[in-house]
Amino acid sequence: MKKFILKMYLSIILLILLLSNIILILFNIKDLKKSEENNILLVVDIVEELYNNENERSIPYILEQFNIKINNGKEVNGQIYLDNNLLNNNDIIKYIQNILENNKDNKEFFYYNKLLYYVKPYDEKFILVYKDFNINQILIRDSLLYIFIIIVISYIIFIGLKKYLYKNIVLPLQEISKEIPKLKNKNQRIKLKDYKFEEINDICKEIRIIEDDLENMGNMLKIEQNKIDYILDNMTEGFVLFDKNKNVFAINKMAKKIFNCDKNNLGENILYYTQNIKLLENIENVLVTNQKSTFDITIEENKTYSVHISKIQKGIFEKGSSGIIMLIIDVTSEREAEKLRQEFFSNVSHELKTPITSIQGYAELLYNDFATSKEQEKEFLKIIQKESNNITNLINNILTISKLENKEVEINKSDINIKTIVDEIINSTKPMCIEQNITVINKCENITMLADYKKIHQLFNNLIVNAIKYNKNNGYVEINCFKDDKNINIIIKDSGIGIPLVDRNRIFERFYRVEKGRSKSLGGTGLGLSIVKHIVKYYNGKIKLKSTEGFGSEFIIKIPISK
Repeated sequence: MKKFILKMYLSIILLILLLSNIILILFNIKDLKKSEENNILLVVDIVEELYNNENERSIPYILEQFNIKINNGKEVNGQIYLDNNLLNNNDIIKYIQNILENNKDNKEFFYYNKLLYYVKPYDEKFILVYKDFNINQILIRDSLLYIFIIIVISYIIFIGLKKYLYKNIVLPLQEISKEIPKLKNKNQRIKLKDYKFEEINDICKEIRIIEDDLENMGNMLKIEQNKIDYILDNMTEGFVLFDKNKNVFAINKMAKKIFNCDKNNLGENILYYTQNIKLLENIENVLVTNQKSTFDITIEENKTYSVHISKIQKGIFEKGSSGIIMLIIDVTSEREAEKLRQEFFSNVSHELKTPITSIQGYAELLYNDFATSKEQEKEFLKIIQKESNNITNLINNILTISKLENKEVEINKSDINIKTIVDEIINSTKPMCIEQNITVINKCENITMLADYKKIHQLFNNLIVNAIKYNKNNGYVEINCFKDDKNINIIIKDSGIGIPLVDRNRIFERFYRVEKGRSKSLGGTGLGLSIVKHIVKYYNGKIKLKSTEGFGSEFIIKIPISK
């Protein structure tokens, strides 16, 4: 700034000097010439007066004082003759002739060869007055003096102007430039004064506006960043963003949980968070081929995640480099449901195949008159009826489970007495109990609950019938129901064959049988306990099994009391 002001000032001074010299040349030449002409005329008048007063001895002194010389001349027949032959120059003669011929009544001057000449005619004679008059020398002398004066004055002005400009322009701009870097720091406010010049105050005003705009933009960006962070951290899916070098730039809480990593260091390589080989191989493949990749991985606790990896367009990262977005979705339940569906259809097909084959076989025997007697024909029809009932029971149980899973069951709630339901089931199972000599004991309290009669009846019926079917001869089944502050407690205990340890975690699965051969012979479908589990779940209850192989089983159910 200082250098710029100095250059500008010097340029202005040089321009002033140039213009002033031009003005000096244009105006001062005329004044100098006029002044010398007046001096010559004055000397001529003095000389004439001295000559008329016959005081000619003083004339040389006067001429010497004014540095003027006089030469006499005459004109004869148009020819000019001068007493001083040194002046008999053709150019000078021409000037004199021109003056004498055209301007005899006027006093005429002419300038030639650094001398100023004056011609004054006297009848047929004239005098030629001349003196040294070097205009260039005079102008150079006066110009140098003028330039010196201007430079001195300019320097004085420059010192004052420099202080003035420094105080009112340079210093304010320096103060402003020191404050501007504070725009980068949101914790510091810019402090600007009121200055003399409105232009500088306008700059300060604009800077304050920019500061406010930046602060507002910063607040808005912070709000948007908080929104993004909130969304990412509350996503049920894992989200990871990293560059082409696999350095992580964003990762949400769910992704860290999936990777079992609590590190918060951004900018680290993906290896910093996970070393899953399948995952890393697919990331590398996406970087190389630019193709999306979707695959499943299994991580801790046998959870299955669907991973979606895709390359993002350039422009998000510095220098327009590309990057990778990875989305990790928990699909454990979907994959398990898919597996269960496959097993379900496989089991249904298998379960239906046996009775249908049996029905077809015996129907074909009857159609072809293979029955040898009426008794055998009735036996074939009895088997067909039995298998048909098995198919009907199987289909009804499948429909019941399906409705319970999809919550499509129409529940007709009413006040029902649990002890009454248990008594009804005990009466209906008496033939089975007599056959195996099983004693069924009802220890239920007189408990009333608001529920669907059919579903509660089905729950007790499945458990009690199973306890009788898989019991030992001369065994027992004990049903105990009581109420506490929070739950209705149901305990069904038997002295049966018990359930092996390896089967206990699967007995509530559809179509699962502990002893497949015996279950089929007893007419079981493998859906009874699965239905029980879904009914308990519908009422927000819990069911637990205790069993010792060879010594019986105990089912414990807790159903919350409706309020």
